[in-house]
Amino acid sequence: MSHWLYLPELASTGTAAVLEDAEAAHAVRARRLRVGDVVCVFDGAGRTAAARISEVIKRPFEVHLALEAQQHWAPPAARIHLTSALPKGDRQTTMLDMVTQLGVTDFTPVNFERSVSRVGTGSQDRWRRVLIESCKQSQQPWMPLVHSPMDLGEWISSPTDDGVVNLVAHKEGESRNAVIEESLVGAKQVRLLIGPEGGFSENELAQLDHTQTTMVSLGGGVLRVEAAAVALTALVTRTLSDSRIGSRPDKGSA
Repeated sequence: MSHWLYLPELASTGTAAVLEDAEAAHAVRARRLRVGDVVCVFDGAGRTAAARISEVIKRPFEVHLALEAQQHWAPPAARIHLTSALPKGDRQTTMLDMVTQLGVTDFTPVNFERSVSRVGTGSQDRWRRVLIESCKQSQQPWMPLVHSPMDLGEWISSPTDDGVVNLVAHKEGESRNAVIEESLVGAKQVRLLIGPEGGFSENELAQLDHTQTTMVSLGGGVLRVEAAAVALTALVTRTLSDSRIGSRPDKGSA
């Protein structure tokens, strides 16, 4: 299995490319890659290419690559958009790492009445690094898109097309697999809503009660934000995979 490395300008590199700075150091120091090793480079926008390391320069760090034919993967037939309260501290990293591995395509932080954490200075850059590393680990050619924060009212009023399914994690929600599976038939986008650890307020539940959503139970316990996000994402991706709804199309040459 080839190691994956991130090369954002892959589409315009031609037959040669250079990894620099952190990505080059990661390849040599963490992965212990050497001249002659074959890797896979990806740009996070569906494009990948096999590459052979042709030269390693250590001061400053550069890894020179000889690229073979590029391939472009079509995006998933069904987008999975995680819209969630932010967990505290490092648990944000845990959540984004795991849901990326599971196949989330979009992430939007949502502010609730009982939210504790908010998007801070440097959050976007930190999340981007997490997404890159998670795509490399799970060999995902499409990196999730991170959208600007919104509140619940904005989430509810966001325009949606036909084929959009809203699933809300709630302990008193639906637990029957058949009902959840039926709700996903024909889905082009699945929006997953995860509330704060203090739960939805009565006002927020009233707002959700007037929207086209399916409340989904994730078990009898009260889960932390990141646990609920991972559990609901795993449930949806497994259901889509088992029913072949939204399966990833075969790759094609660029």
